[in-house]
Amino acid sequence: MKKALFIFLSAALGNILAANAQYYNTTGKHLYYETHNSRNNITRQSLSFVKQTEAENDTLHITLADSVLPLNEEKKGFMSRQKIAYTQDNTIVYMMDETSMSDDMKIIMDNKEKEEEVMKKLSSEGCIYIVLHNRVRKGEKMKKSKYTFKAGPIKMTTTLNGEYQGFERLKTPAGEFDCIKLTYTMKANMLLFFSETVNITEWYAQGIGLVKSEEYENKEKTKTIKTLIDIKEPL
Repeated sequence: MKKALFIFLSAALGNILAANAQYYNTTGKHLYYETHNSRNNITRQSLSFVKQTEAENDTLHITLADSVLPLNEEKKGFMSRQKIAYTQDNTIVYMMDETSMSDDMKIIMDNKEKEEEVMKKLSSEGCIYIVLHNRVRKGEKMKKSKYTFKAGPIKMTTTLNGEYQGFERLKTPAGEFDCIKLTYTMKANMLLFFSETVNITEWYAQGIGLVKSEEYENKEKTKTIKTLIDIKEPL
């Protein structure tokens, strides 16, 4: 009887933990990454941490700050932000969305008046995102997403298509992690002027988020690898 009860409780606990899997940084620590680009053979380091959280109904909105560390005095660092939402046991990672453009402009533009003038000529709709949860099956298709960016008469459309590759244990300098593995393709088209296709493989771990990313640009024949190398308490 006790053995049967123990098995039942263990299974129930496993289901509860699986149902509440969160594939973003829940540790409160700083995550350090190393990124290498084969085109220029440059390796850079960055740190990622939770900048802000905000609860709205049954959704938790998370803003990650990704700070690229300076290489030297000539090559300065910079900071970008990424939005994540956790709702109904799903972690949603946004890559492009209707507000990310204005957020990026605030980082790039150092003149408020110039920023407002430029923003009047820009618009966007849709979003590019991925969904992570413990119920994924190998070979399962990811939900397609699309983002359109307009600057006057110029329009660029980006789409995402991919599939889940199941679960895989991955070893990095920061440790070993049980990850969701996914592969997807992002295509960007701007009329007859520009087109680009990037093939991406990523690994995400519970309580951490991104553990490793490999991006291959078809046109430039370049590969960018981003790997988690350390996890530290904030200073």
